[in-house]
Order: sequence, then C-alpha cells, then structure tokens
Amino acid sequence: MTGRSLRSQLLLWLLIPLGALWAVDAAWTFFTVRSIVNAAYDRSLYASVLAISERVTLSENATPVVDIPPVALEVLDTATQERIFYRVGYRIGDGREVFLTGYPDLPAPPSAAPGGAPVYYDGEYRNEPVRISALETRYPTNPPVVVRAQVAETVGGRGSRTQDLVLRELLTQMTLILLATGITGFGVWRGLRPLRHVSRDVSSRSASDLTPVAPQDVPDEVSPLVFAVNELMSRLRSTLEAQRRFIADASHQLRTPLAVIQAKAELVLREEDPTALVRAAADLYEHSKATTHLATQLLSLARTDPEQAGQPRVLDLHELAGEACAALVPDAFARGVDLGFDGDGPARILGRDVLLREALVNLVQNVIRHGARPGNATVSVAATERGEIVLAVEDDGPGIPEAERRRVLERFYRIPGTRESGAGLGLAIVSQIAEAHGATLHLLDGAGGRGLRVELRFPPAA
Repeated sequence: MTGRSLRSQLLLWLLIPLGALWAVDAAWTFFTVRSIVNAAYDRSLYASVLAISERVTLSENATPVVDIPPVALEVLDTATQERIFYRVGYRIGDGREVFLTGYPDLPAPPSAAPGGAPVYYDGEYRNEPVRISALETRYPTNPPVVVRAQVAETVGGRGSRTQDLVLRELLTQMTLILLATGITGFGVWRGLRPLRHVSRDVSSRSASDLTPVAPQDVPDEVSPLVFAVNELMSRLRSTLEAQRRFIADASHQLRTPLAVIQAKAELVLREEDPTALVRAAADLYEHSKATTHLATQLLSLARTDPEQAGQPRVLDLHELAGEACAALVPDAFARGVDLGFDGDGPARILGRDVLLREALVNLVQNVIRHGARPGNATVSVAATERGEIVLAVEDDGPGIPEAERRRVLERFYRIPGTRESGAGLGLAIVSQIAEAHGATLHLLDGAGGRGLRVELRFPPAA
C-alpha cells in the first residue's frame, strides 16, 4: 500500500502552518523581549548616571567636584555580575573636555541630546560590548560649565535575560502546540471512524455484492464519496445485468440456428442423389449465412458499449455518412435498392465514429432487407433551426405500423408476418448507439405517408 493516510496528511498540514507560525512568533518574541529587557536595563543606567550627575557640585572657582555615591553603581548590581564603568568630565564654554574621574578612555557619545536628555548608545570597551548612557548637565556660569556623566555596563546580562525569557516563552508555546496536535489527532481519528466503517463494509464484500453502502452516520464531507461509490455500484449492476442478459439472449438465439445447421449438415452427408445434394447444400449455405448475420449483429450489439468504443471526439457527420453510404452502394444495388445521399455541408457533432458507422450500416441494411424491391432509399444529414444535427434514412417500402414502432426497438423482436430472415437486432443496436451519444431516435412515416423515415437527432458539438 502506497501513500500516506488521510490522518497523517491532515496532521501534517496542521503542523506545517503551526510550525511556521511558531517560527514567526519566535522571532517576534525575541525582538519584543529584547526591546523590553533593553528598556529595563536602560532605565537602570539612567538611574545611575542621574545619581552621579546629581552629586556634582561647583567649587568657588567654578570647577566641578563629584562625590560618587555607592548607590549610583549598586543600582546596576545584577545576578549576572556585569562589569560597570563610569566616567565624569567637564568643559568650560567651547573648550576641550577635562577628565574628572572614572575611566578616561570610555567611548564618547556620538552626539549630545538637547535639553539635558540622556543618550544611549552601544560601544566596545576593553574588548567587550557595552551599553552606555550619557547625561550632560549645564551650569549657568560665565562662561557656562557643562558636566558629562557616563555609565557603561557589559551586555552579557541583557543577552542572558533575553534568552531565558524567550526560551521560556517558546517552550510554553511548543507545549501548547504539542497538546493541540494531540487533541487534533484524536479528533481526526474520531472523525474518520465512520469512514473506516465504510471501508470495512466495502472490503468485506464479495465480488458479486453490489448493494449500496449505508450512508447513515457518515460526515457531510464523506457523503459525496459514499454517493459516488453507490453510483458506481449502480452502474456496475446495470453493466453486469446487461452482460448477463446479452449472454442469455445470445445463447438462446444461437442455439436454434446452430441446431438447424447441424441437422442440415447431417442431411447433406446422408444424401446420395446429386440433385437433392445440391439443394441441401444450398439450404445449408443459406442457414449458415443467416446464422453468420445473427452472430455479426450480436457482436455489434456487444460493441455498442461506449466505454469500449474509445473517447468521443468532434467529427463531421456529413463526411462520415457519405463514406459509409458509398461503401454500401454495391450491396444495395445487388438487392435492387437505389441508395442515395443528401447533405448540405459540414455537420459537427461529438461522437464515436465506429459506433456511428455501425448505426448507419444497420439502418441501411434494414432498408435492403425489408424495403421495396426495386425501391429507393436516401441517407441525409441536415441541421435544424434549433441547431440539432439530423441523420435520416428514408425508404419507400412497406414501413412499420405505428403500433409496432415502440416494440421493434426491443432486442430480438420481429414484426409478425415478416418474411425476410433476421434477428430483430438492427433497430435495437441503433437505439443503444443513439442513447450513448445523447441523441434521440424517431420512427416516422416517409414522404407522402409511404415507407419509413428513421431519424437520429444529435445535439451540436460545443
């Protein structure tokens, strides 16, 4: 058995989107948590640099003096034991900055924030990445004194904290996804149980059991499948029934002619008079010829199954009928029938050329066998105002009484009193071919109420 189960495919198509959403949410969570952690650590940096700035005083000669309180750096004391650096410097007016205390080589800010707002920036100090906060305090002296306080902290703690929070969140989400997958898997298994019951019901049947599958307790999504299986079984029942009926009819119809041929052959073998022997041989030939015709028509009836005749295609019925008539002219002429063809141009339909030729041959042979001798027969192809394509075979023979026209379409039915030999299959074959093409078969009076006109009306090809 190949392929994956429906359950695994449903779970797969559930897990793939969930996995993609989990990956997108992981990235979103990482950036969100990192932003929140950075904001919290930046507030601590600001608290430290503000505490240092607030302890800066000016001496009598306007020189800044700073007394760094321990609490200013204790704010940054964390469980990760990050390294803390600070620096305090000042400048008078537009002069150069003078280092006051701390770490003199701490990276300077890229620009000073206006209005005394803190500045946050990333840098590298002593081969370690650091996050730095800088705050400038301007004193209104003459000239003005600007004091810059900087506090830097290594960022390992931020990264560790971010990773811990993100990992905890992702593990929680993964747990929820796994639980949802398990619940969904159970729901899918439970929901597919009616389908498993249907599968067991079908697989446990014998080849001859074509009863419909019971549709009760089947989900709406599975109902079309059950209905399609029942429809298929209905078609199979019809096909098998038609085959059984055909075999029974064929065996019944062939049994008598074959028995007659055997009896005639035995008579020929016993006959000693040459003249009587010739008559018996001729009689045997006629019976064998009739039996051959019966067998040919039985095979034609078997071939009228559309599934055995290939796929339909767009074809020109005018051209097909003309070629078939040309092939039948010698046979009609030998029987004293003047066979003609009338058509007014291309007539395209959707059909199977093998079956359509078979239908036309049977109609013309009916005229040859049962029409007037000498007589006339015309095959015509024309289009109606509604767009239908009409294939007609008309003769000037005795015709068929209106009361018998429905019965002559039945298999093996022959009108009482018919003298010509036949199997009663010609019109039955034509009727079955018409049904296979979505056409309608009509038996009408010929011109002037004389003879028979057989029409096959086909829908036009799209």
